[in-house]
Amino acid sequence: MEVLKTERVYKLFPVERDLFGRVKRWFPALSKVSVEVGEKETVGVIGESGCGKSTLGKVLLDLEKPTKGEVYFKGKPLSSLKGKDYKEYRKNVQAVFQNPQNSLNPKMKVWEIVTEGLKINGELKGKGELQKRAKELLAQVGPPPSFCDRYPHQLSGGQKQRVAIARAVALKPEVIVADEPTSALDVSVQAQVVNLFLDLQEKLSLSYLFISHSIPVVGAISDRVVVMYRGFVVEKGSAQQVLCSTAHPYTQLLKESVPSLKGKLKAPLNGEVEEAPAQGCPFYPRCPRRVKECLEFDMELSEVEEGHFVACLKGV
Repeated sequence: MEVLKTERVYKLFPVERDLFGRVKRWFPALSKVSVEVGEKETVGVIGESGCGKSTLGKVLLDLEKPTKGEVYFKGKPLSSLKGKDYKEYRKNVQAVFQNPQNSLNPKMKVWEIVTEGLKINGELKGKGELQKRAKELLAQVGPPPSFCDRYPHQLSGGQKQRVAIARAVALKPEVIVADEPTSALDVSVQAQVVNLFLDLQEKLSLSYLFISHSIPVVGAISDRVVVMYRGFVVEKGSAQQVLCSTAHPYTQLLKESVPSLKGKLKAPLNGEVEEAPAQGCPFYPRCPRRVKECLEFDMELSEVEEGHFVACLKGV
């Protein structure tokens, strides 16, 4: 069963207004996006900057409202959740953001940051209870209990992200939306944080929507992978299907752009990013398989094998 999903979600942002404040032009951050996160499953979302990954995360966290389409939590439309049902959603869907330096309150001690959600929800009230729980949470993610009385500026980047993760699991959520949680960290620390996510998933039965631009990181943690380009899902399936039996030329481009052991990048498909066409496939200017009919393609996903979908007129 899907714990969290989007169904044909669109998100438009106004980018130009006239003298009267009326919108003249919209930017489509998301188009026809359908993504599902199952119980105890990790769904990795990859793509270049500006492809809509973070906007998708914000929509799932209800930090942005979809312009069209619906978000579902345990089968219920998010737009219909009220009172206790909405509170349950807010408690059960937590976030870990890209830069812990910005997501942690610099004026709060670590124990206050980690237990802030518990205090707001009234689950623990006394300072002693909160500090005790904070030490237990820190023990789960790595830093010693002595870190409870430190401030964020006294921690390293990896330690800050561990504190952010401890805060996210404090309310015992079912899903964590992790938006580029390793991109601001050194490579060695990235591996430690990925292993921490995997360990917590096993111990706490968590589901993740894991957003990243790094194919190696996504490949290491994900059960299924979603590839996005200019607001569209262009490919999705199991990690094995998407990363090994790649069906879309854009996914292939991402794979070829991963630095080799010699530190060199392979040449990208068809050069640099060009302006997307007004209709049809937005990857058309860069695609080696393009044909004239691609300019009329509606970007609907087709199943090329069981559980493996691609939005490409030429398929595999």
